[in-house]
Amino acid sequence: MALRIAILLALACSIAHAQAPGSDGSDGSDAGSGSAAAPAQFEPPKPITSTDVPYPDGAPAITAPVAVTVKLRVDPTGAVIKVDLVTPPQPPFDDAVTAAAQQFKFQPGTFGGKPVTVAITFTHTFLPAAPPPTQTGSADTGPAKTSVLRGKLVELGTRDLVTNASIVVELGGQQYTAQGDTTGHFRIELPPGEAVVNVYAPAHTHFVQHETLAAKQEVAVTYLIARDRYDPYEIVVVGDQPRREEVSRISLRGPEIQQVPGTFGDPFRVVQTLPGVASIVSLLPYPVVRGASPSSTAYEIDGTPVPMLFHLLAGPSVIHPDFIDSIQFYPGGAPAPYGGYTAGIIDGLTARADAKPMADIDLSLLEVGGLVREPIPFIDATVTAAARYGFPGLLLSLATNQVSLSYWDYQLRVDGGNKANGWTLFAFGARDELDTVAANADPNASNPPLSPALVLEFHRLDLRYHQTISDFETTYRLIFGYDKTFSSGTDFSVLSAMPSVRSRYHANKTLDFGAGVDGQARKISQDDGADAAANPVAALTSQLTTSYSGSVYAEAIWRPTPSWLIRPGVHGDMYTDNTATKADLDPRLTVRYKLGDRDLPEVAPGTDDSAVWLKSSLGIYHQPPRFILPEPGFDEMPLKYGLSRSIQASLGAEVPFRYNISLSAETYYTYMDPTVFDLSTNDATAGTAANSSLLPTTIVAGSTGEAQFIQRLTTPELGRAYGLEVMLRRQAKSGLYGWISYSLSRSEREMDGEWVPYDYDRTHLLNLVAGLPLPRNWDLGLRMQYESGLPATTTAGYNAGRIDGYMRFDIRVDKRAVYRKWLLDFYVDITNVAVQPEEIEPGFSLRYVLPTVGLRGRI
Repeated sequence: MALRIAILLALACSIAHAQAPGSDGSDGSDAGSGSAAAPAQFEPPKPITSTDVPYPDGAPAITAPVAVTVKLRVDPTGAVIKVDLVTPPQPPFDDAVTAAAQQFKFQPGTFGGKPVTVAITFTHTFLPAAPPPTQTGSADTGPAKTSVLRGKLVELGTRDLVTNASIVVELGGQQYTAQGDTTGHFRIELPPGEAVVNVYAPAHTHFVQHETLAAKQEVAVTYLIARDRYDPYEIVVVGDQPRREEVSRISLRGPEIQQVPGTFGDPFRVVQTLPGVASIVSLLPYPVVRGASPSSTAYEIDGTPVPMLFHLLAGPSVIHPDFIDSIQFYPGGAPAPYGGYTAGIIDGLTARADAKPMADIDLSLLEVGGLVREPIPFIDATVTAAARYGFPGLLLSLATNQVSLSYWDYQLRVDGGNKANGWTLFAFGARDELDTVAANADPNASNPPLSPALVLEFHRLDLRYHQTISDFETTYRLIFGYDKTFSSGTDFSVLSAMPSVRSRYHANKTLDFGAGVDGQARKISQDDGADAAANPVAALTSQLTTSYSGSVYAEAIWRPTPSWLIRPGVHGDMYTDNTATKADLDPRLTVRYKLGDRDLPEVAPGTDDSAVWLKSSLGIYHQPPRFILPEPGFDEMPLKYGLSRSIQASLGAEVPFRYNISLSAETYYTYMDPTVFDLSTNDATAGTAANSSLLPTTIVAGSTGEAQFIQRLTTPELGRAYGLEVMLRRQAKSGLYGWISYSLSRSEREMDGEWVPYDYDRTHLLNLVAGLPLPRNWDLGLRMQYESGLPATTTAGYNAGRIDGYMRFDIRVDKRAVYRKWLLDFYVDITNVAVQPEEIEPGFSLRYVLPTVGLRGRI
């Protein structure tokens, strides 16, 4: 797994206090704080001064409680350096809370024993004045409190605890108040009688319940409290931290990875909306990143490559979305821990499961799947299991009986220990099968039998142990794999074992070191009956029997001053198989410089997130020869054809703005010397018959055609790619979110001493992605995508013209219904809702609309 340099300090913490106007605050409520799902080594801030907020002078009398929530940024000294209002304006009450909160003092939050800056929420509830004493007395001198009401506050639908709520009981003309604790429990002594119980909790609706209390009795209750809004993907507040990001990385999480229209709720497909990412065909999940062949981009899970990331055609990824915590995308300039690829890195990072039981069922027009999570107390672990079965063949059967498609995948994960010292067992795999009419079938049959024409299958068993000793963090991994591809005479399978050790040492506040060692052993098998004439790929794979590889890397993350971040590193590989031995050594360097700070209300001044950054990178990248498209087992072709190499350079800037908006712009240049096994489909001359396959046009029958095929794929070429990428983005917990990305780029290959456009070069790439949470738990998503046309061979020469550009509009609507102990999500995702045509090759266009309707229940 790639070494994670940035440490996330997350705390969802609320502090509540209630006071009636004119009272002395002695209503039995205490200030408190709590953390949600905080790591064991993290300690949240604790108040060391009073968190009382006086009732504002001159404020009007209120008849119902007024709750004000603010976000506090507490620095390493325990001082509040910033206060932001969270709830809608309620003057003068929010002014009173803001002024009082600025004077609070805390015992600072710590991570690993060291003080850190942390953002927390604080809620104060102003209560109506108590009614005047009645003949029976006041709340303090009235009837004897011989009854007890105690209970637990649980969130409706999710069963999460509702913490730090204010409980106001109206009984006999009096008010009695209590404060819920950080575990969601409360207890209040009351006189007997008919009581009206009111519960006020931050981010939740007002709850009212009638109770009958008898003398000398204790009533235990559980109240289900509804949220103001149920967000499927909670975004926690993140404490300030030194910037550790790489120059070209884009991180996605929350609704950004599961609610983007046109992606069918799949996290990895969102990458195709980011700068620098083109496509072969819009629905095919083979990204062309910065003008490189699809096989030059890595698909990874926690830093380890997987042979296929998506099911066939428009299928989802092979990992259940709930396993993916975030997507890390590097269009270029990847740091030293990443090796073996000369273009982009798409890394899906998983997270350790929490101990809360959960069950999830997902049903759509194309598939059915589910996920179950359950703690195992006797081994201090949590098990998560998921599976999915896809049946797009049912829809295909409505159009034709000549083809059918099905797929399935599974995941089983067990997390034990804790984040600092813990272990993980993660088993996952997938299989796709495309069936076509059997070779011996009667051509006149009305319902001809089908047989497998393409089978893609892989399995992984990932064993990990993470250990923290003082300032050292080390992760040990051992991965076993099985890959299989069957296609037109090629029956190819690979058994593999991949051990690795990766460590990080935190030397001091300005310097970290990282290093790692990875290995791989592969045993390759191919059916002796493979028909090389039917599929010349068999002639390539038949040369392989075993292969071994090893890699090492070392890097430093150095911050000599608060304005500089320098990350030098080196990555080396050694490959060997029964055809050759190859080695490489790749130096890398990324540099960031803080140009200045901006005054932003949403960000604490002087922090990295308020700064304008300049950034640059320079590095060398190698990879072994790979087949033109990612398929199981085909990630290494015979080494005798040589390693591919790219030299990558970039220069850019990042500028933050108000309202959580940021602008990133980056120029890049990539020189490919050589590139081998490039995906190329265009005709060499206009007189050649059109080719609609993804294999080179030089394939013809017989041994001559096989030789031409191999020569075409294995002949080294020179390439280059350069361009400008711009991304305007808004990340927010509430309200509008999304981005506009634009790429102006060129990808070229050298031919007869001249640079010509690469077959999958697209000059202009534009994506608009927007999501908007609506009232009553509705969400609306829109996406617009434009890609300029691909090069086409004309009478003027090879790739001298271009086909038409392509534009499509996607829309997605989500609705969440809340029941007592479970949630139900309903979604409609329509791809190409305007039914715009896409020209695949000169004179041939594809026009489609792909609607998906689904239900997802969560218990």
